[in-house]
Amino acid sequence: MLLVLSCQFIISFILNGVDFSLISLWGSDWNNLFGVILFNFAAVIAVPAWLYEKKENVDVSVVLTNSSIISVLLYISVGVLGALSMPDVSENMLQSMMTGKFGLITEICSEIFAVFIIGLGIPLFSVLCRLNLTGSGICSKFLANILAVYLPWGVSWIFYVGGSTTNLLGWGGILFTSVIAFLAPLLLSLHTILKCEEEEAPSPMNKSFWKSKSSKYFNTSLLLLIAILSIALAIFGEMF
Repeated sequence: MLLVLSCQFIISFILNGVDFSLISLWGSDWNNLFGVILFNFAAVIAVPAWLYEKKENVDVSVVLTNSSIISVLLYISVGVLGALSMPDVSENMLQSMMTGKFGLITEICSEIFAVFIIGLGIPLFSVLCRLNLTGSGICSKFLANILAVYLPWGVSWIFYVGGSTTNLLGWGGILFTSVIAFLAPLLLSLHTILKCEEEEAPSPMNKSFWKSKSSKYFNTSLLLLIAILSIALAIFGEMF
């Protein structure tokens, strides 16, 4: 449904006509930009629960890599083309699409997107978070329900005023998702590399430098540095 609706939006934007003067290369307001981008990598929360459910023959790396690439392409395509085709786009682009300016089909598709992709995606994440807690043995089902379902639903409505939701997404992406999706995995990888013994000297048939322990440590450290710089930029964008 996500792929079909996204393709419909893209086609509708193109048919409506695009105006490149509507957006600039860098924009003028970076507030919440980096934090919201980081928050959209919250799919990592679904990974542990998915690992409990997937079939053994499913390749984890292939699924995560391909789905991440497709998600990024959809974000950029829908966001950029939407901005190019709407002179006065609202902060929530779906609201502009629901006005009927792009035709009845797009109006209906945007309403379906709001209900099934966004609306039903929220309780789905509650179920996934609960499965993460119970599947790992950290919590009982009762406590997991409190932490993953009742507490978030009981508190989140307070932020549904003005720009509070956007601010929450921005800071939530910086403070939580960035740690869970970027910093913690890279730090764990560095720890694993240091604990592992050096591999045997490569054979003449396999002299790849990239498979040595030192190269893995260097590459992972470089990725960690890039992640830290990205998070620092996100904090700078939120504050200034």
